[in-house]
Amino acid sequence: MRHATPSTVRPYGRLKLVGAGLVLALVGFLRMAKGVQVVTHWTGQPMFSWGLLAAGGLCIILAVIPTSWIAKATIIRSETRRQDH
Repeated sequence: MRHATPSTVRPYGRLKLVGAGLVLALVGFLRMAKGVQVVTHWTGQPMFSWGLLAAGGLCIILAVIPTSWIAKATIIRSETRRQDH
């Protein structure tokens, strides 16, 4: 019997997230190394170098969260406890 893959786990999903994080962090670092703090992309929105670094770091941190924690966080409890004091 084959087990269904939970929706929180996708093939190579974590690897893709780490890769995207590394690319964002690298681009942000290279821009800061050149002294560029803000660039405007094709839609006219500003992109901050430190924001790219922060987004890359966040992607990498999110990729290392254990799947069991994600599964626990997605469980909806039907009963809520009330403690009357």
